[in-house]
Amino acid sequence: MDEWRLLVDGYLTPAENMARDEVLLRRVIAGASSPCLRFYRWKPPGLSIGRFQKVVNGVDLGGCRKHGVKVVRRLTGGEAVLHDDELTYSIIVPVTQRKFERKGVVDTYRVISRALVRGLELAGLSSTMAGEAPTRPDPAGQGICFYTPTVYEIVAGGRKIIGSAQTREMMTILQHGSVPIDWDVSKLFDVTGIPEEERDVFENLFRSHATTIREQMGRRVEFPELVKCFTKGFSEVFDMEPVPSKFALMELKMAERLVGERYGNDEWNLKL
Repeated sequence: MDEWRLLVDGYLTPAENMARDEVLLRRVIAGASSPCLRFYRWKPPGLSIGRFQKVVNGVDLGGCRKHGVKVVRRLTGGEAVLHDDELTYSIIVPVTQRKFERKGVVDTYRVISRALVRGLELAGLSSTMAGEAPTRPDPAGQGICFYTPTVYEIVAGGRKIIGSAQTREMMTILQHGSVPIDWDVSKLFDVTGIPEEERDVFENLFRSHATTIREQMGRRVEFPELVKCFTKGFSEVFDMEPVPSKFALMELKMAERLVGERYGNDEWNLKL
């Protein structure tokens, strides 16, 4: 059974969270770290945008300032995600990992999604993977991730409940995703720039396509409980032993440098 690093962070800034995910990617690429499974939270809330997403599509900087939301650009693709009352996971693993051998991009999503479905099941929530049918278009063209599920993302009650994004570098996968415990749709619309005159219609559409843990279960499931459930889900699907770990001092210094050079820097976050 393989051993993976298990890292559980408390609240960190959006810049720190993205920097730490990149540090783990660099360390696994270099062979200096075993595969990693990380869980974390955000304070202040963050609006993460895809690596190639234009800021004018899905970001309202005035709305972000109003709510104290920090914009950060991810290494991964996809569209805008408001990270607030949620659990965020990341997995960093070589493509040579035995569960991934000879599998393409879509199949690696499928394997990771199996672990996410199992984690939700252990928390008491039934879910499935979205199929390979064409995705629904975003009618407002606002670039909001949770509007529609893509292939093998997670659906509960017919609505998207986990949104994920992936990148690959040097034969290594970084995938991270958002598991909303609850959310404030008005805040989401403020920070993503949904026009006031369109909100009633768009809110009905959004709520019919996206959901949260609390909405599906009728109660909150807190971060520590979700961490236990998802850790077990990943360990079962990947047949691995999660070994509690912390960031080494050198890794923390790498992350601090990335905050200054990239994730805490408007030139990186807002340049497109």
